[in-house]
Amino acid sequence: MTTDSGFLEDEQRAAEKVCDEQRRINEQFLSDVRSTFNTPHGKRVFTFLLEQGGVNAILFASEKDIYRNVAVHDFVIENVLGPVITADEEIYLSIIRERAEQMRNEEEEIK
Repeated sequence: MTTDSGFLEDEQRAAEKVCDEQRRINEQFLSDVRSTFNTPHGKRVFTFLLEQGGVNAILFASEKDIYRNVAVHDFVIENVLGPVITADEEIYLSIIRERAEQMRNEEEEIK
């Protein structure tokens, strides 16, 4: 019985160690995201990557591109934007605000 108990305790400690390491990696990533967005060039690069991933694009442009567009969009949302919003949703909201301001300015220039 003690062998089983000791084995379970070892497994528990190993699992806790893995969780602690994952937590540390996540916190470091979130800190890196915040630091990146505190620089204008970091924000520009990330905005460019989101645009390339079609985050703001119309997904259903043509029938042959639908599956590709949706797959790329979903990948970017889940694997790029999701973690950033987890880090700080204000990051993405600031991108949206700047984009809206830019669109308003472009519309006024046309008029």
